[in-house]
Amino acid sequence: MDLVTGGTGIVGAHVLDALLAQGREVRALLRQGGDASIVRRILRHYHADGDVRFQRIQWVEGDLFDVDQLRGAMEGVEHVYHCAALVSFDPRDRDALLRTNVQGTANVVDAALECGVRRLCHVSSTATIGGALDGGTGDETKAFTEEKRSSAYAISKAQAELEIHRGIAEGLDAVMVNPCVVIGPGLPGRSSMTMIERVRQGTRFFPKGSNAVVDARDVATAMTRLITEGATGERYLLIGENLPYRKLFTLIATSNGKAAPSMELPPWTLELAWRAEAMRTLFGGRPLVTRNTARTASRTRHYDGSKATKLLGMHFRAAEEAVANVAAFLGK
Repeated sequence: MDLVTGGTGIVGAHVLDALLAQGREVRALLRQGGDASIVRRILRHYHADGDVRFQRIQWVEGDLFDVDQLRGAMEGVEHVYHCAALVSFDPRDRDALLRTNVQGTANVVDAALECGVRRLCHVSSTATIGGALDGGTGDETKAFTEEKRSSAYAISKAQAELEIHRGIAEGLDAVMVNPCVVIGPGLPGRSSMTMIERVRQGTRFFPKGSNAVVDARDVATAMTRLITEGATGERYLLIGENLPYRKLFTLIATSNGKAAPSMELPPWTLELAWRAEAMRTLFGGRPLVTRNTARTASRTRHYDGSKATKLLGMHFRAAEEAVANVAAFLGK
């Protein structure tokens, strides 16, 4: 039996799909009142028998902050895939980020230790990888250094990794993955789907920076292998392709029948944009651009994912294939 937290997210849903394909017994944590229908849609997207596969998932009500529920969910579980996390770059979410990503991970670690889980795979982020900015190359050996401009999200994910190491020191066997921007079918307005939805509506503009993307299917495949093949306490970058935002935005636009963006956004326009959004949402609403997203969009990032590819012998899909997969999902 395997347990997946965050099963309705992009990564978690694809991990569920991969485990079902392997014939594993699968259990997924679902918050009270939660809606798992997105997982059914994703399974239907990939498989003619998607409804049958969905019925094989054992959904259990649980919350990262209810330790008793976590222990109950982990009863009889061999592997835990901890995919649940809050992704936000809104400074107003700082406390929620620390609570969900740090305390939530600590609770998962404690429950796994108490229940004798054989191994845990924790989903971290490239946000905790150092050395990637402005001409550098980030890899697993380069630690996160908290700076004045570090986002609360990056800080929370770095502290979550410390909770994994704490669990290992107390006897837990665990491995970590650090995916870049994960592209795959998912809930509207969540993670990379927010960016895709905006670009597919049509835009003339693109930011000058660059980043890396990875197909959600590859993340899931890597995780279900690293749960047994990865070394205890090690981090594994999961990188599909390093590319400029212009190329990424062009792929998203053209795959959805829109014209490719042709105008680069100077950093000063983004500086104005996040300030305007902060004022607009002062008394409610979510900003389209924040200080962190505005400033990171103009910077280059580059990551070396060779550690995972060499160990697993995997071929990671290019951005074009990942984007086309989401376009096909949204077109159904």
